[in-house]
Amino acid sequence: MIRVADAPIGGSDPTRRFAVRCDGRVLMPGLTRPEAVAACGWLGALASADRVMALAEVTLPVVLTDGAGPHLLDGDGRLVLVLAPHPALPEAFLAMGASATGYRVGVVRAVGGTGWAWLARADTAAADRVAVLDDLDAVADAHALRAWAGRWAGAVTSLAG
Repeated sequence: MIRVADAPIGGSDPTRRFAVRCDGRVLMPGLTRPEAVAACGWLGALASADRVMALAEVTLPVVLTDGAGPHLLDGDGRLVLVLAPHPALPEAFLAMGASATGYRVGVVRAVGGTGWAWLARADTAAADRVAVLDDLDAVADAHALRAWAGRWAGAVTSLAG
């Protein structure tokens, strides 16, 4: 666990100034101290290559999401919202991150405690967001998930099978 002064979501919340250093990278800037301690516990169980696809569950005091959630923080410190269970992939959930240079869209699953990981994700322009989500919703299995990532220039974790 390390302190970070410039966490993306730490600007409005001074308690969100922590991150995890793992494999020489700073991951999930914007965690609170207890969230960072928890992340240190479950990150070690992931394969080194999968740690960049890890997300930490975060508690935000005043965010209304109308039944969606939980809220996650990705390796880059971007906020991601779990939208709904995926209709065909067991234990997988559709998720979308807030816009930065594009929307981060994909499928996540819980990996332990307050840990989550992207099974597949892609960064997409606002104009493509609905098409990317619709295409992801139609994915039927792990093979189709890899094909989805290929179509949308996404990344796939080894957790996807």
